[in-house]
Amino acid sequence: MRFGELIGQRQATAIVGRAIAHGRVPHAYLFEGPAGVGKRSAALALAAALDCERPPAPGDSCGACDTCRRIDAGIHPDVVTFVPDGTQILMEQAQEIVTLGQRGPHEARARVIIVDDADRMNVNAANCLLKTLEEPSPGTHLVLVTPSPERLLATIRSRAQRVRFGAVSLAALLDLGARRGADRHAAEVAAVLADGSVARFVELLTEADAPAASADDDETTDGATPGHRAVVESAAETLRAAARGRGCGPIFDAAAELGNKESKSELPAALALLARMYRDALVTAAGAPELAVLGAAGDQGLAPSVGPPNARPLPALARAVTATLDAETALAANVNTVMVLERLLLALRREERGAP
Repeated sequence: MRFGELIGQRQATAIVGRAIAHGRVPHAYLFEGPAGVGKRSAALALAAALDCERPPAPGDSCGACDTCRRIDAGIHPDVVTFVPDGTQILMEQAQEIVTLGQRGPHEARARVIIVDDADRMNVNAANCLLKTLEEPSPGTHLVLVTPSPERLLATIRSRAQRVRFGAVSLAALLDLGARRGADRHAAEVAAVLADGSVARFVELLTEADAPAASADDDETTDGATPGHRAVVESAAETLRAAARGRGCGPIFDAAAELGNKESKSELPAALALLARMYRDALVTAAGAPELAVLGAAGDQGLAPSVGPPNARPLPALARAVTATLDAETALAANVNTVMVLERLLLALRREERGAP
């Protein structure tokens, strides 16, 4: 892994790359940010840049030498990763980190100790690491990786240089999908559902590329085995159909269907997709179709058909977006799911049909 291969993290990698190039790498880093955006990969890229045998430039690695290959394979003795043992990083693991931190590198120029999900250290383990974080052996660097830095002890945070990794933009995810040769429709929906996570985006694309199910299995309309993406798309389209239907029967039926215990786990993602549909309709109606994300999805009937720019009032589309986001907030607050969906669909019905 090289810094240049990380997606959407130019600022974070520039900070670390400059420190390496100028020989001012701190003894401890705290890589923080959403899950799946490349923090652990950046820690490995840091190790490779410090230990590469033939660095092409200061602060970079070649990715091809024996050291780089062994780091990438996870078998280099001077690059060690610790992950939680079950739900926590335990005292025994912290003691092992301390032991490694007190020794110099085995064969490379630097030893890098990566602690993944560092926020899951129990209090005893965290306290055990304090001195090592402050004064490790020369040539030893610790990298704490976490999506929840606020869960770490303040004394831990104060001993490490913090580097923030942000959510990856939709444009960067779509560019990655294009380079992977992914179906455009699948990439657009996966980018919305990934919520800025490269790992989640790739997972959803892999799911979309899964072999078709047998004739006896339940299948999606495009022949792929139903997975998270297909289920979420189906739920969003069910909500859209109910909002555009006649009478209140489809509204109550859809709310009951999607509000049951089996379906409601997919609802937050379905509502996020639905909000993106209305948002895309809004920017298109406002004369900025280049800002829409679900272009191919719209071709397949997912996004609202906006017609001519003035066919649907902008305030109505804006209210539809707001109603969907309000429903997301209500679900997160544990409001009754069926009631949330009924209220949402009644609001969307008003906007879809142009009722006062």
